[in-house]
Amino acid sequence: MTSSPVLRFLTAAFRPSTWREFAYLWGLFGVACFGWLVFVAVFAAGAPLAVTVIGLFGTAFILSGSRAVGAAARALSRSLAGVDVPAPAPYQRGTGFFGWAFTRLSDAATWRAFAFLPVAFITTMFATIVSTVFLVMSLGLATAALWAPFVPNERDGQPAPNGIQFVDGWVDTPGEYTLIGVIGLVVFLFVWPAMNHGFARLHTLLVRSLLGRSNRERLREVTTSRTVSVATADARLRQIERDLHDGTQARLVGLAMTLGDARDRLASGQDAASVATLVDNAHAATKQALVELRDLAAGIHPPALDAGLETALETVAATSALPVSFRSSLRERPSSVVESIVYFSVLELLTNAAKHAEASSASITLSQRGDRLEVVVGDDGRGGAYVGFGEDASATGRGSGLRGLRERVGTVDGTLLIDSPEGGPTRITLDLPLAAL
Repeated sequence: MTSSPVLRFLTAAFRPSTWREFAYLWGLFGVACFGWLVFVAVFAAGAPLAVTVIGLFGTAFILSGSRAVGAAARALSRSLAGVDVPAPAPYQRGTGFFGWAFTRLSDAATWRAFAFLPVAFITTMFATIVSTVFLVMSLGLATAALWAPFVPNERDGQPAPNGIQFVDGWVDTPGEYTLIGVIGLVVFLFVWPAMNHGFARLHTLLVRSLLGRSNRERLREVTTSRTVSVATADARLRQIERDLHDGTQARLVGLAMTLGDARDRLASGQDAASVATLVDNAHAATKQALVELRDLAAGIHPPALDAGLETALETVAATSALPVSFRSSLRERPSSVVESIVYFSVLELLTNAAKHAEASSASITLSQRGDRLEVVVGDDGRGGAYVGFGEDASATGRGSGLRGLRERVGTVDGTLLIDSPEGGPTRITLDLPLAAL
């Protein structure tokens, strides 16, 4: 049951989300401190020597550290602030030393991440200090009546009754302790949570604007993916047309001829045995045609998805050639388009795990983050999976399957992330909207 806005406001100081946001500010400040070192290192070590080969390499290497800082900031935003920021497109593969350096020095996402470093260092320092001061101050005022009487004090160099100096005056009476206690309680219950939440939201906006995919990138990726999807769908339709023409249609034509022959034999009074043989043949051809039609329909929309994505993937896990564990925490059912994309993607990833990665086990995990669906497929194989581009994919075929998956997921503004070091294990994450047309 969803609580009302008034109740959420009144209980904000005690809600786990408030303290996660406070931890988010501190965590982001820690990341920003490391990012500041990267920012300084680029100007101190890389830029002065950028005209040399070593300096060019050093600048590109240090600059790429801003991408690592960005990844850490996105992870914090996802785990503590509940905001999932899709990562920008990975570096394109460059040929040779200069190609490697050029891809990093010319990458727009890297320069956006580099701009994030000084901004985040300043803003997170301010937000963390202010939020912490308000928290400590409010708790101190709210509990002053408990600890202030025990603090030794002096006034004008002479021992004096215990109390708290407040501006030019002193707080040392029960009424004054009550007043500042109420002020501290109000700040702790209402002011600090709202301010802390505002700081956290501002920084998630900063992370999203500088460390995520730009609108131009997203538009280009979606346009490209949908163009590829249209071409793929057209090729699939032509394949279905050929299968229907060469297979099912030919079988149905043969069925019509067989039934026509049986009718003519019945009309001419031939023996029933020969007619029965023709009918049996027609019956077998009919069943085979139904099987072919079911196979074609399954390629368009698998019947397993009629019961939902979770049931379909449970069946996939149970019937896979590998031992596959399955976990799901979905609260809503995705749209049929997303279910179909996820289903075929998981099938291909499990096939890759068994065929190419030589894995002995795999796992499928479904989770929901707001209005996004996250699908994680992992295996304990040899790793080394990557998305192939250009000549590398064309010549060897390696990485082309994952490239196709990325394009398929991209048609609904989704992303595919690969974590597959040499030697394994492999973890591939699909992030898609729950609803897509």
